[in-house]
Amino acid sequence: MHPAQPLIKSVEWRNEGFDLRAASGGRREGCLTIQQPSDRPVPILSVAGDANQLHRKLGSLGVLLLTLSCLSPVLSIYGIGSDVLMHAGTGAAGTFLCGIAVALVWAVVYAELGSAYPYSGGDYVGVGSILGPWAGFASLTIWTVTAGPTSAFLAKTIATYFTELVPAASPMMVTFVALGAAIMVALLAARTSALMTGIFLSIEMLAVLVLIGAGFSHPVRSLVGVVLHPVTLGPSDSLVPVAMGAMALAGVSAAYATTGGNQAIAFGEELRDPHRRMGAVILLAALIGALATAIPVIAVVIGAADLPSIQKSPAPFSAFFAAVAGPTAGHALSAAVIVAVFNALIAEIMFLARLFFSLGRDEIFHPTVNAVLRSVHPSSGAPRAATWAVGAISAACCFVNTHLLVVFVSGLTVYSLGLVSTAVFVGRRRHMTGRLGYWRSPLFPLAPFLGLILAVGFGIADLLDADAGRPSLLLLGACVVAGLAWHNFVLRKRPNGWAPRVG
Repeated sequence: MHPAQPLIKSVEWRNEGFDLRAASGGRREGCLTIQQPSDRPVPILSVAGDANQLHRKLGSLGVLLLTLSCLSPVLSIYGIGSDVLMHAGTGAAGTFLCGIAVALVWAVVYAELGSAYPYSGGDYVGVGSILGPWAGFASLTIWTVTAGPTSAFLAKTIATYFTELVPAASPMMVTFVALGAAIMVALLAARTSALMTGIFLSIEMLAVLVLIGAGFSHPVRSLVGVVLHPVTLGPSDSLVPVAMGAMALAGVSAAYATTGGNQAIAFGEELRDPHRRMGAVILLAALIGALATAIPVIAVVIGAADLPSIQKSPAPFSAFFAAVAGPTAGHALSAAVIVAVFNALIAEIMFLARLFFSLGRDEIFHPTVNAVLRSVHPSSGAPRAATWAVGAISAACCFVNTHLLVVFVSGLTVYSLGLVSTAVFVGRRRHMTGRLGYWRSPLFPLAPFLGLILAVGFGIADLLDADAGRPSLLLLGACVVAGLAWHNFVLRKRPNGWAPRVG
């Protein structure tokens, strides 16, 4: 029971086939247990008298802007896209086309889960409600342990690009200034933060359009040609066919770069009418993000006249644009990349703050820590204590080697996609997802089945990657085991047990 929440001995409402109970003697004290005997939509209800509620003031556009900012197409292009282009050459075009298809599968399974369980905890609430508390806690563990490394990686990426433009700047100083500025914006009301990220996002999308225009304006090869006959840089700067192994690894990387949209779920308790709107927001964000990431890569592949020099550059997209539009324009595009990554950092901190808010509300830690994390600022409606907690952990992670940060987050997709796909498959059969008023994935069970296949495929690819993928799977796997131990020996031993809150 929350300290600031009045004791609710028993509240019962029967209407239109629903039976909603909140009883202090139940398994989840002070929460709503929802029984759904009919195919009517169940509204999101909050426990009466709880002052620590997020303010439901965001529309679909606001959540869409925040989600697209988290995705950051420019970061994906300049990060993973550059790596794929350098190793797979013109094969990058085909792999990113496949990435769009993967992003669609990802979006469909997340849209169904998010529509049924649009709560600030994100994945773990739906996964735990459908598959059981142990599965929810496994999902929660994965997202929690990768929170700090993800934000720290973004902050350090800003420093990398900034010091290229201003060599005299201190990378560590830039990293912490960027992180501090992002935290300040994330502390604002969600609508204000969404507006600011929307402004930054418009600059990012302009950079995407400029890159697309530069690539398609002077094509030197056809799309069909690069898909059917991919070539890459070989010995003596000659172009040779891309090896199948290199294409497979590039395909996995391209899929990582194009997937997303699930971040919208974390803003579900601030979105008006979330059951009806959440699915469409996730699907739209995922498709826009995938297209905004893949099309510029394809455009550069088609328009790169001097492919060998582009592939040899440590920043191939900057090198391409500088060759087409001149060095000044290239610097301007690099500045747009800095803005894009900073925008992603803001949205990521907001997303993770909602997750940490849920950790407090779901009483994961000591009661004192829980009370701090679940507090909500009365005027802004922002979970400020949770935001500061995310910022502090991220700041500590900034002292960690960048490669180790990458290792920490590389395997997240394998675990999260596997759990969510399983939850959607089971949830539809138990009538817990895809109900009337919720978003339903078409051609069920095609999407969750493909999601499980992709999760297995990504897992195999990570195991073959001794540099980052394999260590990441093992490291996150160890974290999951530790999390399940905490769940089994601490949370389950409590008088009322533990389960994700759904109201």
